Amino acid sequence: MESFIEYVNSALPEKDKRNNGILFKFKKKTLDEMTQRAIEVSARGLNDRKVVEDLIISEHSDLAAEYEEYYKKATASQRAKRAVIMNVVGSLIYLLTLVVVYLGLSFATQAWNMTWAIIVDGILLWVVYLLSLGIKKFTAMKRIFHIFARILLGGAIIITTVAVYLLLLAVTDNTVENRWLVLIFGLIGMIVCDGAYASLAHHRLAILNWLLYVPVIATFVFIVIGASALMPWNVAWLIIPLSLLVDFVICFTAISRNKHDKMEVADTWNEN
Repeated sequence: MESFIEYVNSALPEKDKRNNGILFKFKKKTLDEMTQRAIEVSARGLNDRKVVEDLIISEHSDLAAEYEEYYKKATASQRAKRAVIMNVVGSLIYLLTLVVVYLGLSFATQAWNMTWAIIVDGILLWVVYLLSLGIKKFTAMKRIFHIFARILLGGAIIITTVAVYLLLLAVTDNTVENRWLVLIFGLIGMIVCDGAYASLAHHRLAILNWLLYVPVIATFVFIVIGASALMPWNVAWLIIPLSLLVDFVICFTAISRNKHDKMEVADTWNEN
């Protein structure tokens, strides 16, 4: 046991300015593990104390590197706990402030038919913030979990769209036409962001997503243009077949790039 203590103290600094508590915990953990390991080895019939100690010490030949790895995990855990506490406290303060602002403006203006959007949209935007935390968490994980990030991303955009739509309902009257088009824009945004996420994350099926999304986006754009009277319906419909042309260009570009990459690999092999 004394040899283990001497080895740990010689391999690691006496203090760590970054966080001395973590260093102390690591030393204690390491000594406990080394002692338990020595008991296990001795129980198997190896009775030479010196040999046992040398064997256990050899299993921790780079104790400094072990400590750095332990320090990274410990500090990451501490940051995660602080983030949870800050989010909980921050959420409570935000929701309380939201209620105070809502009631204050409502009583001051008596415009209850409009101020309801403050509380409703405020809560919806808070939900969007929580979803963004989930997106960040899943994105940092293995690619197999990215599907959950994409689902949360879509949900965040739809909720934001609903918040904008409800705000328009609150502050405008029925004479404002085509407010519902905000929802169409939200669907377009959801599809574009999902495709962008797949491309930036280098998902293998990203190009297939875009081949499907382009005609759908074109259909939504057709609805927006027609409903807004920016272009006659009998002309605007051409956007849809043009989207199929865009799909063709995407396919052609992808195939050409793939052939080019294969040729570069073949040339590299030939040079070798």
